[in-house]
Amino acid sequence: EEQTQQREVMDAALVETQARPLTQAEIRSAYDRAVTAYSWFDLTPLPCTQEVQTVDGWTYQKVDYPGIEDLADLRAYLRVVFSKDLTERLLERGDHPVYQDVDGDLYAAVGAGREKDSGKGSVGVEITQESENVYSVEVTVELLDATRSSVVGVECYSFPYEFVDGGWVFTDFQ
Repeated sequence: EEQTQQREVMDAALVETQARPLTQAEIRSAYDRAVTAYSWFDLTPLPCTQEVQTVDGWTYQKVDYPGIEDLADLRAYLRVVFSKDLTERLLERGDHPVYQDVDGDLYAAVGAGREKDSGKGSVGVEITQESENVYSVEVTVELLDATRSSVVGVECYSFPYEFVDGGWVFTDFQ
């Protein structure tokens, strides 16, 4: 089912030649997909098997995620969500990339993830249209005190969602 949805998104992205107005729900859905895909690099890598390989002194586990068998599949999925530049930045981070192809299969770095920040509370999302080809997804995250009982501040992020090369993608994300 998820693969079918991914294909529909890709097919829809390929046939659009000019931007059409998007609904709040479409943009929110794209934002949720972006959060998930970005978390594969920042928080929790894609699910893996116990199969291990060593690449350049680093340990990697074989990815076990239907539809994403190798780096090309991962890149294609990310390109539905993120701009080309952002996709390449995610895939090529430093001398120790999170994902590598080993003998034609995708592997994820062991220990690449991190714990979710416990000092953060609820997240608010607002969407504004900047122009015909650009929306802005404004995200506000509550910062909590050490006891996690009081909000002591907020962090604000702005993620541009733009119509680029015939499809809607995030051009910046964190």
